[in-house]
Amino acid sequence: MLIQELTSRAVRSESVGDLFSRAFPTLLRCLPFDVGVAVMLEQNLDLYISTRHGAESLISDQLVARIRKTLEEVIPLSFATTEVVVMSELHDLWDHDGAVGIQYETHALLQQGSRIAGLLLLFRETPEFTEPEHQILEIFSTQVSLLSDTIEARAKIANLADTDDLTGIWNKRYFRRQLPQEIERARTFNIPLALLLFDIDEFKQINDGYGHVIGDVVLSELCGVVRETLRPTDILTRFGGDEFAIILPHTDSAGAIAVAERVIKFVRALSIPTDDDGALQVAISIGIAEFHHDDSGNDLIRRADERLYQSKRQGKNRYTA
Repeated sequence: MLIQELTSRAVRSESVGDLFSRAFPTLLRCLPFDVGVAVMLEQNLDLYISTRHGAESLISDQLVARIRKTLEEVIPLSFATTEVVVMSELHDLWDHDGAVGIQYETHALLQQGSRIAGLLLLFRETPEFTEPEHQILEIFSTQVSLLSDTIEARAKIANLADTDDLTGIWNKRYFRRQLPQEIERARTFNIPLALLLFDIDEFKQINDGYGHVIGDVVLSELCGVVRETLRPTDILTRFGGDEFAIILPHTDSAGAIAVAERVIKFVRALSIPTDDDGALQVAISIGIAEFHHDDSGNDLIRRADERLYQSKRQGKNRYTA
């Protein structure tokens, strides 16, 4: 019955976060708990959390420490310094009589093929979890893993429509969808966010002087170099033509400036071979905007674009913050 209900509720999930927001209330119908946490092992520890109403205070450093400890007991790796990112935090599980807490715990692995993809953890104040309850969680985690695989397969297909054919990076369609999500996360969890817009200096002259084939090589090589300077969580997109955008989650103005300086340094070192056995050097101009609490996506784009053009007016091959 649990598997049927989980499948019927979760099969329509469009994302991993959506899957867990549907899965935890389903599990609660047959296995009582106060806090449910799904930990996905990405570059960070991505947490998807559901709690009972009124249990917001349980999301604490103590809970994070418990999660790290369990991970290190189950998986022979150190997670002491791995950054924790709360991807979603919901307090929508129904109430029950009695205290809520994280005294007792049970957990089960999430698999993707032969790879350990994460961990499901349940916490409650009392009573201690029983072996039959642990077996229910094991069955549940197996089904969640299968549904997660399905979501990932769908995402790979969707990504084909969100990827720029020439450079292999995300396209403007993806950018327009992702930026509002990052803004909402920054606003909800009070974390910094920054946006970089940049374009290639004198790109029209490159196309006119060397031809569009070399121009395409410049775009492709440039993206490869820029990607090397970024974290896996940063989002590099082709905004249009020779203009690009980088969304920088968890990054304030000082961090964005450091990224801009690193990108400019790497691009300056880029050398593109030309048909006449010469080499073409490339430069870029960058505009930086840091997210403010009341900003819309258009506000952030507008400020970054204005600063990009300030960089152009001030001589190019530089950034403006």
